[in-house]
Amino acid sequence: MTAGLNAVALAAVLALAGCGGGGGEDSPPASGSLTLSGIVAARTAESARSIDVKCASGSGTATSNSDGSYTVTVTGGSLPCVLRAAGTTDGDLYSVAYGSGRTATANLTPLTQLVVASMAAGDPATFYGNFSADTAALVTAARVDAAVSTVQADLTARGIDATGVDNPVTAALVPAGTTQTGNTYGQVLSGLEANLTTAGMTLTQLTSSVASASPTVRLPAALLSQPQASNCAALRSGPVRIVWLAPAGLKADGDFDTISRGTMDATTLTFTADNGTVTHLSANGTCRYAGSTGLNGDPADAVVSQAGVMVMTSKINGVNRLGVALPEQSLTLADLAGEFNMMNLEGSPSAGHTVTAKLGSAGDIVWARCFNEDVLARTCTTQWPPFAPVAADGRGGFTMRSIDPADPWTDRWFAYRTGSGDLMVLWIGSGGSWGVFTPNVARTLPTVGGSSRSWDMSMTMDRIASSTVFSESAFVTKSADAATDSYVRTRRNPLLVTDDSHDEKIQQNWPRNGYAHRPAGSSTTPTGTTINFRECVSLRLLGTGLSVTYSVPTATQAGVMSFGVTQ
Repeated sequence: MTAGLNAVALAAVLALAGCGGGGGEDSPPASGSLTLSGIVAARTAESARSIDVKCASGSGTATSNSDGSYTVTVTGGSLPCVLRAAGTTDGDLYSVAYGSGRTATANLTPLTQLVVASMAAGDPATFYGNFSADTAALVTAARVDAAVSTVQADLTARGIDATGVDNPVTAALVPAGTTQTGNTYGQVLSGLEANLTTAGMTLTQLTSSVASASPTVRLPAALLSQPQASNCAALRSGPVRIVWLAPAGLKADGDFDTISRGTMDATTLTFTADNGTVTHLSANGTCRYAGSTGLNGDPADAVVSQAGVMVMTSKINGVNRLGVALPEQSLTLADLAGEFNMMNLEGSPSAGHTVTAKLGSAGDIVWARCFNEDVLARTCTTQWPPFAPVAADGRGGFTMRSIDPADPWTDRWFAYRTGSGDLMVLWIGSGGSWGVFTPNVARTLPTVGGSSRSWDMSMTMDRIASSTVFSESAFVTKSADAATDSYVRTRRNPLLVTDDSHDEKIQQNWPRNGYAHRPAGSSTTPTGTTINFRECVSLRLLGTGLSVTYSVPTATQAGVMSFGVTQ
């Protein structure tokens, strides 16, 4: 960036990036023992299954009896809790226990697994693995009730009748078996496998689909305790880290001038940069805001995802730019460990890249695949160390520096763990190269008839945003084919007077696991107009409500990178 983007001006530019973080203290756990009981059943009763329990305080284990019943006592325990039944016919099953007393009922069934997926807006196994006194704040009666309603509606839409089961977590359950007739709940479970087969899904796929479609605000517990904006439950007060995806200069502290920090007051829509500059935002619809860069009075547009991540666009030094604001968290190198898919914009000339890598717990990269290979490559070469290490940075986030003296470079990384337990990482280099990480998890088919709407913004390979105002897209899933792992969606621009609805085929887990692919094609609108669309690859950032898409270059068109933010 030019020298005009100095520290004061940058702080003003970043003033539109308001979505918050923060923290709250939990009440001391009650003394004494906590007793949990329930039934473990997949299609029938599951006997001799290990039950593992994690609570707001305390943990415990038990083994299910021949009728699927179990009881576990958690010494010094306090609600809420998350439970796992390991190795059932349907794999590991999850549930929750909640309330205010010293006893609680928590069945563990495929239906409770779906409730946890909807409540957490993410993978139940991830939610269980990351459960702590902080995330326990996410398990409330209101959130469970909302998840139950969402799951019931989802199952009904798929032709699966579970309306006779009130709350799967606490409802009376008599599993069907060789010596007993199941009650309504038990009969729903015994017929679930056949119903899923008819619907063309497995329980794993359905769980993922329910999590992705969850309307739950996906904020971590520390944010849920903070004040919220009147027009957006996902915008909370607290510290924010802002990154503009553009070429950078250096500030006095040696950091990039495209990176800054400040504090958001969500109730007044006031952003205070660390240098003291104060800027006000104005609500412009649900979870959308208008503002000004503070440089030349240029207008700015900002939208907030369900997970509290803000994506924004504005002119900076006369050039349209795209930025991302993350609620600030204190994460460590160990939090980055795992296998991730990436979507990067880098290289010379710049191009989109899809990379898969495994990160160790000490900032080491264990291996990487598809680095600098074709974005559509189905199989790739695995590269092994040495790689540049990642280190914690006292200015916040992490830093990765080249280990090749002949090719010096520095990248800055910022991570955010959502309320569903999923981790996203955003990195940027001094030259404007950038990328995003998300866990390497297979995509599942959406529900036929399901709909969604997104805000969209694209940028060129030169990091120039297409506009300073977000466009919008509306989607309806028209059909799904489990045999080919693909679906057809109808897409339209809801802001147009003329209906431009057209069909697109999406191939899941292509070119590799976790990505989605739209081949180039054309489709006819209701008015008879032909819509031509380009080939593209997209990566959904799990638990965030964000996706990043790379439109593959053609002989006459350059590549384009786009952000989508689910409304």
